[in-house]
Amino acid sequence: MRAIRGVGRLLLDYLREALVFLAASTGVAALATIVLPFVGYATFGDRPGPGWYGPPSRPTWGALRELAEYALALPMFGAVAVALYFVVPFAVVRSLQHFRLPALAIRIVSALLCALLAAVVIAGAGWYIALGAVAGGAGVVGGLVYGAWRLPRRPAAAPAVSASVPVA
Repeated sequence: MRAIRGVGRLLLDYLREALVFLAASTGVAALATIVLPFVGYATFGDRPGPGWYGPPSRPTWGALRELAEYALALPMFGAVAVALYFVVPFAVVRSLQHFRLPALAIRIVSALLCALLAAVVIAGAGWYIALGAVAGGAGVVGGLVYGAWRLPRRPAAAPAVSASVPVA
């Protein structure tokens, strides 16, 4: 029974960390996709391509809604890839923690693996909307920060289970 609870905690930890990674990588790229056009950077598109075109004359609510629709495609398309591929950095980091490697080494490995995974996920999801390099780079930085700061934290320890039966 203890082993089943341990596996259940591990799966819940995996799902929680995968969702936070999805928000940290594709969510940051989606936020950049929404915000950057208001300072003059076209974040996606094939004609004209992404680039600096100067600030828009007057931002409208319709333009913001359209940007949000495209930006939400990033987490939606990236969710499947994260669910499948996040197992690699998760397993590596938890294994390194199990073998009690130095915290700095774990953070460096975690940051590099998460940045690489964020690049792969954003490249795949960004392909659908022709995402530009600046917004994609923002998502990779989000994945790198997540890998250096959040993933190396140990999950909360389970309460100790007593084998003795209390006597009334």
